[in-house]
Amino acid sequence: MLVIFGFAVLLLAIGLVLLFAMFGELSARLAEAGMTRRSTMVRPLDKAWVGHSPGTWPAPLTGASRKPLTLLVLSSSCTSCADVATQLVDKPGHADWDEVAVLVSTANQDTGEDFVVSHGLSGLPHYVDEGGSWIASELNVRHSPTALVFRDGRLTAAYIFHDVAALRAKVDQDQRDYSQGQEGERHDGALKLG
Repeated sequence: MLVIFGFAVLLLAIGLVLLFAMFGELSARLAEAGMTRRSTMVRPLDKAWVGHSPGTWPAPLTGASRKPLTLLVLSSSCTSCADVATQLVDKPGHADWDEVAVLVSTANQDTGEDFVVSHGLSGLPHYVDEGGSWIASELNVRHSPTALVFRDGRLTAAYIFHDVAALRAKVDQDQRDYSQGQEGERHDGALKLG
């Protein structure tokens, strides 16, 4: 009997540890307005296929194959993504960022369109990726919020971020490094002149 009780206590302790770990991860990723400061860290998304050019582009994003573009990958079910959307359109916002587009990964088209409309993203080039199938199959991206930087249709950098101003500063620095022929912080040569 004592062994069974000890085993039950052990399982309960493991369950509590896992529960607290999950809550810690959620609180680190999902900053709610007014409760937690938004992280300004911009870090590389290592699993994205940097250097790859998508074989096909969704119609609203076809311009990406001909010009520099930062594609923000958001999810309709992500609190951090809703915060990013708010940052894009709130005053002063980032309306002057001509090289930005939004991809909303969502379970169904209607939910994605509702996200675009309710967050005021209709004025930006956007694409609702039902099931995240295009972004996953073409660029191996399954995380949000994510920023994908394209030059001449090729993915040159991929970042995980929560603060749009910090992301813009990083993208601008990468562009300056690229223009000066420097690699930037990427070690895969994606930002090298070519």
